[in-house]
Amino acid sequence: MMKTEKPTQRLLFILIVCIAAIWSSAGCASDYAIGVYYYPGWRSDYINWKDLKGLQGSRSPGKPWPEREPLLGYYPEEEPWVAKKHIEWADKYGITFFAYDWYWDGKRPEYDHALVNFLKTHDGNNVKYCLLWANHFPIPGTMGEFDAMVSYWINNYFVQPSYYTVDNKPLVFIFSNVQLEVNARKFGESVRSLLKRADAAARGRGLNGIYFVVTTNDLPDDSLETKLLEQGFSAYTGWNYALTKGYRIDDYAVMVQGYLGAYTAALKTTKKLPYIFSASPGYDERPWLGERAIVRHNPTPEQFENVLRGAKQAMDQEKRAPKILMIEAWNEFGEGSYIEPTKKWGMTYLETIHKVFHRPAMTPGIPAAP
Repeated sequence: MMKTEKPTQRLLFILIVCIAAIWSSAGCASDYAIGVYYYPGWRSDYINWKDLKGLQGSRSPGKPWPEREPLLGYYPEEEPWVAKKHIEWADKYGITFFAYDWYWDGKRPEYDHALVNFLKTHDGNNVKYCLLWANHFPIPGTMGEFDAMVSYWINNYFVQPSYYTVDNKPLVFIFSNVQLEVNARKFGESVRSLLKRADAAARGRGLNGIYFVVTTNDLPDDSLETKLLEQGFSAYTGWNYALTKGYRIDDYAVMVQGYLGAYTAALKTTKKLPYIFSASPGYDERPWLGERAIVRHNPTPEQFENVLRGAKQAMDQEKRAPKILMIEAWNEFGEGSYIEPTKKWGMTYLETIHKVFHRPAMTPGIPAAP
């Protein structure tokens, strides 16, 4: 005799199967967004790999740094497969977006090969991107250069579905408000007037404006927030706090305490401007600067976990700011700040981030039909 199913049993079975499918496709769950700055400095024709290898003619002749060799080897960053692998890892371990260092020469972008390859190889997964405008140089020198840059952002990046937004606005980091002020004054403008002009240009194209965040190594306080608010920024964030306590050569533990102190300071301000918490896995720029370098010895994933847990605790207490953590950086191998998998640490840094900020997804087995 054929066994018949009760309707309620069948409905329960279907419900369990659907829940299992949803959870298994989610990968991981989190209330936090994890952003990572990405340094596009690793083309095969750049000097930077030579520095890490200690080759003659580099900035580190005779002194190789094998512990910094990526798990992918000394890869040609101009090749799309590199971006594809980075995206794959980021997606697996819960990185929300890359913030690409982005340079503008007045007419066109420079060093954008990694971002171009991200857009080529992005396959609709969860990883997004945004820009860190690396405005280290005396550009823009004219309003025309500034307007052309903003138009490039809108036309080539903001329209992409993979561009990361905050409050439904495209997120743009600006490295230096000081340099931007210097450049703006040369043609009779200010940081505030330029940011308002860019925001208006975005709104004119049907966007909701631009969410501008400035990076700084100044500790959070009310006077800093007042200044940056008056300049027109939407929020601010720390960079790497490598000069904590003024020491140049010391243990990474000092840098850890610097971050924890910054978090405490951020929680004590009157919240005139949102503070986006930041973290860094280390700092040691000897491959580029030799004896002039700032050095934080003995960074480890375990110590980095202390920074992450401190940041998470502070983010849980901070109600106004977006729950975004910015990590400096994915691949600053020359400066000693990197979470990208290396031959020394493997996937440990990514695993640590995932452990602190993400709840493992439930993947229940699909039950047999009743």
